[in-house]
Amino acid sequence: MQKSLENLNSTSKNQTFKKSILVIDDSTDMLELRKTILEMDGFTVFTAASGTEALKILDEVKVDLILQDFSLGDMSGPEFLKHLEIEQPKILKVVPVVFLTGMDKKEVPQTKAVGLINKSAGTDQFLKSVHSYLS
Repeated sequence: MQKSLENLNSTSKNQTFKKSILVIDDSTDMLELRKTILEMDGFTVFTAASGTEALKILDEVKVDLILQDFSLGDMSGPEFLKHLEIEQPKILKVVPVVFLTGMDKKEVPQTKAVGLINKSAGTDQFLKSVHSYLS
């Protein structure tokens, strides 16, 4: 019995826990690209092609970061944030939400999002930005 407890303790000390990210975009190509990049960097990635799908995912799983496009097909990014604030306000208090957009920062309206990552950012810059929002 003692040996089993020692093994369990040493396993849990050495285990690293992956950060999880929800990526929301109505473009399946962009979803797959971002998912691949993030998974190759060691993240657990959930994807949603619409705001409605994203809300359902957030009912089921805990994430550490939400990356969302400004247009989500069934609603806009700001509309998604309003739905999230009404339906799951705790998430916005602990999970940073970041827009993935081609828009300039000045063009993005004030929302509960903590920032933005330009869609044209290269892989290295994209990952650097993701890591900065998680720290």
